[in-house]
Amino acid sequence: MRDVLALHCMLASGAAWRGVAAALPHARLACPDLPGHGRAPDWDGGDFMDQALDLAMAAAPAGRFDVVGHSFGGCLALRLLADHPARVRSLTLIEPVMFAAAPPALQAAERDRTAPFHADLARGARDDAARGFTAMWGDGRGWDAMPERQRVAIRDRIHLVAASGPGITGDADGLLSRLPAAPPPVLIVTRTDPPAITDAIAKGLADRLAGARIRRLGQGHMIPMTDAPALAEMLEAFWK
Repeated sequence: MRDVLALHCMLASGAAWRGVAAALPHARLACPDLPGHGRAPDWDGGDFMDQALDLAMAAAPAGRFDVVGHSFGGCLALRLLADHPARVRSLTLIEPVMFAAAPPALQAAERDRTAPFHADLARGARDDAARGFTAMWGDGRGWDAMPERQRVAIRDRIHLVAASGPGITGDADGLLSRLPAAPPPVLIVTRTDPPAITDAIAKGLADRLAGARIRRLGQGHMIPMTDAPALAEMLEAFWK
């Protein structure tokens, strides 16, 4: 039985891994809720990634374990590797949004693309901000097609997206410079036809993580939920 720590994306919860866990009968997944998500404590107003790492490590299996992170969870997985390299047996990053790993021109383009989201959030237009964010990073259904309960959950937590920003856009924790020179096996997963920024992040991280492999799967960002069986199969092959 493999011990795995699975880290969810922004505005989801540990429950996002249910489909993957069900398709991995020989793995034992610890799937903590990150700050302000699921049943986790609210964000304390400090460094979001610091608090998220504390929650992740509190839920982590003893000894060495495999780490799987999706989106912001992938950025947190990188931080875990930088801070606790001896604990990580393997690392899987699914569309990690570590924008600081992309070339400066693409980082600038991403800032322009997300400027309306940040403007909506700054003026308190949470519905507009949530609509814009899910259009960029959702599962393709669109805001109006989501059940009201899901829209409420996203709207109530949308400020957490901005809270995570310093760690992933500016690398406030300096983790890219602290990644181990000899990392464990690394798999980076993106959709089949990723946006330029997503592809650049994957390649930028692969350049920093010796031996990392990039694989393609699915048509959208929410791979752990939309492509759970295929992702589980990819993980099993990677772990062999």
